[in-house]
Amino acid sequence: MLGLANGGIDYALDENNAKIFTPEIKAAVDAAKADIIAGKIKVHDYMSDNSCPVE
Repeated sequence: MLGLANGGIDYALDENNAKIFTPEIKAAVDAAKADIIAGKIKVHDYMSDNSCPVE
């Protein structure tokens, strides 16, 4: 399976959203992505128990 660490999941940037994708938003998204890859942010796997926990 491909995930964030190997580029299988990422954001899509095109002419429809390029204007709202500021350098600040890109930095925040890239920081969150790095924290998920590093394990600092835990992302729940819905398929593991068919639930979306609210924290």
